[in-house]
Amino acid sequence: MFHPITAESPEIFLPFPETWKESNPNVEEGNSVPSVANIQTKSKDSTTVSNQNGNSNQTHTNSREVLFNPKEQVSINTSLPTSGPSQEAKVQDKKKKKKEVIDPSKASYQKGKAYLSRDQKKSAEQEFADSYNKEGDSAKYSRTENTNLFGLDGKDKESSGLVEKQEDPDLKIKSQFELARSLDRIGNPESEEKAYKEYLKLVTEFPKHPELTPRAHYAMAILLIRKKEFRSAAHQLVNVIKNFKESEEFLPAHYYLGKIYESSWDERDLERSLKYYQLYLNGIEGKNPKPGYDFRKETRERLRVLGSSI
Repeated sequence: MFHPITAESPEIFLPFPETWKESNPNVEEGNSVPSVANIQTKSKDSTTVSNQNGNSNQTHTNSREVLFNPKEQVSINTSLPTSGPSQEAKVQDKKKKKKEVIDPSKASYQKGKAYLSRDQKKSAEQEFADSYNKEGDSAKYSRTENTNLFGLDGKDKESSGLVEKQEDPDLKIKSQFELARSLDRIGNPESEEKAYKEYLKLVTEFPKHPELTPRAHYAMAILLIRKKEFRSAAHQLVNVIKNFKESEEFLPAHYYLGKIYESSWDERDLERSLKYYQLYLNGIEGKNPKPGYDFRKETRERLRVLGSSI
């Protein structure tokens, strides 16, 4: 008969149990007890024992069963640490720190935009002014809006003052452009002259802005064409063609050069006009120009007329 093997509860380290020796003297030294999984499997094995009468009886024995239950005698905590009151307090502190700071200038800015959408310009001006009189990120956008509105009202001094107060370089050039465009929209000779000066200020102080500098040159050219100052207008358009090939104004500048050289002035040149019209049409093919820059219909008509007259 086999004697039951008893074992002391070993110390088990994560992540897996270490190999340990049995302390029972009946087990040969150097033999190690199999892993828990193997022990549980072998404990169910049966052995056949012969009695004195020669009969063989199949009996179940626990001779190879280690008498300990890992679940009862060894407790291994493999769960992650739970969040206690101190951890929850830390999370709440972080949330408080990340809490959004209220912008005191934002509400007035939003009111101004709402009034502007209903074409209530006076109310919009008051809200924008209230916004940039407060400290906040929305104040700079309110200055840009009022720069435009003051310009439309002919208040160029007030508008210029707002431009100078803009600390953000990108918003400063945008405000400068809005002022010039607003004065240009008024449409009388005095406001057009003021608009020209503001455009000129923009292209000289910000000569390489990829978006607004070519727009300013282009706008100056259109203004000068209205005044029939064709040479000066051509100069602005050539600047766009030479220096801003990736701009949206690049192809429309060709169209307006075609119009300039078709117009009646000392340097009128119909062949050159035809060339610029053709360059515009070739360049615009397969593209979808934005509203206000689509002159395909007019260009085809001028090419037809000029082609038959030359």
